[in-house]
Amino acid sequence: MDTRQRYRTYADRIAPVSPAYAAWARSVDDDLVALLDELPATQRQPELLFAVARRLGADPTDVASLRTLGREARPALVAALTTATVQANDPRRLAPVVPVLAALSAASDRPIGLLDVGAAAGLCSIPDRVTLDHRQPDGPAGAPGSLVRVHTAVAGPAVHLVADVTGTPPEPAASPIRIGARVALDPEPIDPAAPGALERLVEAVPPEATDRTALMAEALRATLVAPPVRIRGRVPEDLDRALDALPDDCEPVVLTTGTLVYVPGAGRQRLVDRLRERRVRWVALERTGILAGVAATLPADVEAADPDAFATLSLDGRALAVSDAFGTRVRWFGRALG
Repeated sequence: MDTRQRYRTYADRIAPVSPAYAAWARSVDDDLVALLDELPATQRQPELLFAVARRLGADPTDVASLRTLGREARPALVAALTTATVQANDPRRLAPVVPVLAALSAASDRPIGLLDVGAAAGLCSIPDRVTLDHRQPDGPAGAPGSLVRVHTAVAGPAVHLVADVTGTPPEPAASPIRIGARVALDPEPIDPAAPGALERLVEAVPPEATDRTALMAEALRATLVAPPVRIRGRVPEDLDRALDALPDDCEPVVLTTGTLVYVPGAGRQRLVDRLRERRVRWVALERTGILAGVAATLPADVEAADPDAFATLSLDGRALAVSDAFGTRVRWFGRALG
């Protein structure tokens, strides 16, 4: 898929929730396409361009402002895109992840030592601070679907997530996830206590998505209670250094949520290989198809083009479920967690 088609496809997908971002994506002209094509493929993501553009002063409610920025501030835009990462790490992505981490926690006599890769400020480093409900399909005659509480957060600041589920979801957790240590690995980690941290995190969030911004603010408050140890680095290069920062009395678990699309393909495979060599557990919610080994374990009827199969949830490289981009609709395959 070339750059222009990539942005058209993104526009079609985002239009129902963000007319502003859809208009920006459709406004990408020949000059912007040429600018983007100078960059590595991992740096051409629409969310990345839009976040950097907003950081440089472009207004997403002004459709012409993106082209203007590319024309009038081209060197600054190219320089920023070259090293930038999307740092939202939407906490909604924890909805598919929490049942898996709860199962790992219950099966171990040690608390989890969580390594959150691409963590930004650590909004996905707080699975123990998520109260999660599963909403089953609608009942007869359009009756609302029933809610099942599958995880109750530890005491203190927390977030409440609801996921619409189909298939065979996991059984509710008997107790909260036990986290003994948290490490956040990111090329540009954000201190959740720093002034402007939330503003930086929501740069990639469409301006219409005020509910997402509010949820991220709640997650940031929860993160402040138990902030991760921040390590500046990338995968696979800095994986070992980050894992070695976890205490020996914890069960190491690596978490990636929407991160590996920004890692070149060869780097993704080196990461997978190293995780196997180190024999650490790995929970991933990543775009369907970008991890060949995981894709090979999907049921035959899963279509990557299906919006409800945009991401694949996996444990140690084995697919457990598919979901929409943010984990709000999850189809579980009924496979054992562990």
